[in-house]
Amino acid sequence: MADFADATTTELERRLGPLKVVSIVESFTYLFLLYFWLSGNRIGTLMLGSMHGIVVCLFAGMVWFIFRKLDWSLPFAIFTVVTGPIGALVLFVRLRREEPDIHAREQARLASKRSYHGGS
Repeated sequence: MADFADATTTELERRLGPLKVVSIVESFTYLFLLYFWLSGNRIGTLMLGSMHGIVVCLFAGMVWFIFRKLDWSLPFAIFTVVTGPIGALVLFVRLRREEPDIHAREQARLASKRSYHGGS
């Protein structure tokens, strides 16, 4: 991954926050869509349905592009996308749990890269 010259974080670290946000948004848009669908509100269902569809596509794309960099398995990535809001919440919890380790690993990689190139 390309990093900025003076960045104190890696690209992978910068992607974790937006992925957590999108996973929560995916779950909430699903719940609101379910509410409108069960209440019989056709306009709300159509509006939330299209919005939720966009969020699901965004979530799936983000998972697809980041799961290997996080050393996650393909079955886990597929599970998070296929199971919808449940998978999104599982991903959110896993990211929160693994974030310190990811940060430490990425900072070590960044430090070794700087020392290799003669940086401080």
